[in-house]
Amino acid sequence: MQVTNEIYREVVEKGFEINSSDARLIKNFVEKEDIVIKPLNEKYERFSKELVILYPQLDKGKCEIISLCLQENEGVLAIDEHEGRLVTKLYKIRPIGSLRILLESYKKNILNEKELSETLDEMLKNKFRLSGDVINEFWNIFEKIKGRKNG
Repeated sequence: MQVTNEIYREVVEKGFEINSSDARLIKNFVEKEDIVIKPLNEKYERFSKELVILYPQLDKGKCEIISLCLQENEGVLAIDEHEGRLVTKLYKIRPIGSLRILLESYKKNILNEKELSETLDEMLKNKFRLSGDVINEFWNIFEKIKGRKNG
């Protein structure tokens, strides 16, 4: 997985300022090189700046990460915000959300059930907005995955 300097700054550096648990998690992944900080080349740096102008509802980090996906020819991007997901689709990049990443992490034995539950609880405590329906659907899907893993 790759991120830009701006995404690292937004998630990790600003995250430490508000004591966000995902800031520590991402920093650890970067230190272990499971996540690589990748600079944009000149062409995609310009493109990122154009995206900021074209889509003022997106912050600099989201514009950079969309540009990085295009630069690296990545077809999938982890992004939760509605506007970002819409823009991502315009550039033929498939958006996936944090909840999908949690489920995939459980399926691949990166997280166990307790860690998954604690991570979701932490997300909700940190103002990650999810409706009751979405949370229920998440746990329903989790139970199906858990049943397949144990069955």
